[in-house]
Amino acid sequence: MNNVRVLVVDDSVAVRARLASMIREVCGVAIVHEAGDGDEAILAAREHGADLVVLDIHMPQRDGFEALPRLKALAPPPIVMVLTNDPSERHRRRCVLLGADLFFDKSRHFDRALEIVTDLAREYASRSARFV
Repeated sequence: MNNVRVLVVDDSVAVRARLASMIREVCGVAIVHEAGDGDEAILAAREHGADLVVLDIHMPQRDGFEALPRLKALAPPPIVMVLTNDPSERHRRRCVLLGADLFFDKSRHFDRALEIVTDLAREYASRSARFV
């Protein structure tokens, strides 16, 4: 399950490292890149490609709200999963309008977010197995 490319974007080094490590271990994803803000995320997605971006909202420089439409404008556009500690309905609506595919509360839905990554990794692995 190492064909899916995941980009983890969070300004907290500890959260970002923990999430990237869990995605590698729990989900079996080998290609995980990290970024600390929206600008780094856009550069990393352009340089390495991204099938899935796990994106925080509140970050310095370019925040998740600003980065989201730029990430979705990439070709092909990645799936964007917003994972935030600020899960208000207003923020959820704004993220969806900007192109977010998924929206999760870090404190309540962290495990569900990892399940989604696992499912996506399995889908990519089975898709690439058909073309080998």
